[in-house]
Formats: sequence, structure tokens, C-alpha cells
Amino acid sequence: MFKKYLLNAFVLLCAFLLPISCSKDNDTPEHIHEEELITRVTLKVKKQGSADAAVTYTWNDDHEEEGHSEEEEGHDEDGVHVELEANSTYEVEVGFFNASDPANIENITEEVKAEADEHQVFLESIEIQGLSIVAAANDSTDSNGNPLFLKSVWTTTAVSAGEVRVYLIHEPTAKSGSIRNDFGGETDVKVDFHVDVG
Repeated sequence: MFKKYLLNAFVLLCAFLLPISCSKDNDTPEHIHEEELITRVTLKVKKQGSADAAVTYTWNDDHEEEGHSEEEEGHDEDGVHVELEANSTYEVEVGFFNASDPANIENITEEVKAEADEHQVFLESIEIQGLSIVAAANDSTDSNGNPLFLKSVWTTTAVSAGEVRVYLIHEPTAKSGSIRNDFGGETDVKVDFHVDVG
């Protein structure tokens, strides 16, 4: 009888202490990814085989940056327009910046390169006929050799128009795909560049 009493007391004591010991785990703060502040995205476009200088097209988050000028290359009230020629090949370099303080513009692209395993750029062609986008041979790669798509090669065929949507993805679950959902992770920034192929 006494042993049964001791056993019951022990079980009650364990039941009381178990929630207390587990509560410490619940007090541990959960890691939350803080998105990079990106207020500027650029596309530096250079036609292969041409002596012309590269053209930089710039998207600015007007809510973050004052003094935005619509006279920047390819920019008007409808957004940023990239002009390409049909049956041509272009080297394209993506840049990400925090320009919220014009006196101290931060190049987020360097952080993306340094943290290549945790990032992926996805370039989605929308309604543009005959546009192919592949990673450039000199593109940055992650530790598994996967290209980041910071540098890419765009090849045009037919006259067409549409959008190239630029995503910067944080902690992707996959490093390739044909739609945004294939990559998983979180979107740090999503920007549309209107592309006219003529």
C-alpha cells in the first residue's frame, strides 16, 4: 500500500515538473528572417558583338527614394522599358541596392554573392515570344555549383513584348524551376521590367 502511494506521488511530481521543463524551450525566440531592404534593382544590358556600351535600366522604389527622375534610361510613368533587338544575344547583369539613403547606397548584390547558398535570382519571362534566358558562363555560383543568375544571357528571336519579372529569393528549397513556386523560400524583392523586342 505504501509503495503504491509512493508511486502515485512520483507520477504526480513528474507530471507537474514536465511542463515546467518544457516551458524553457517555448521561451527561446524563433529566428525570423528579416528581408533585405531593396529599393533599387538594375539590369545592365550589353549586346554581344556590338561596340555599343552597356545600357543600365533602373527600377527605383518611389516610396523609399526621394528625388526619383523619370529621365533614367528606359523609365517612364508605366515602369522600366528594356529595348532589345530581335535575333540578338545580350549579356545581362542584375544588381540589387538599398538606396534609401542616397548618401550611403548599399550594394546588396555583394551580400547575395557572399551568401550564395541562401539566395537565388529567378528571371521569369512573361508573354515574350522567343526569349530564352540561361546562366552566363561567368555567373556566380553557390557551394554546389548552382548558378545564381546574377549574370545571364538573353537570346531573342521574334518581335515581341512582355515582362521579365526579377525575383530575389531567400533560402530557396530548390535552385531551379520554371515558375516562382518551384523555388520555395521567401521573396526579398519582385520587380517587373517591360521588355520590347523589335
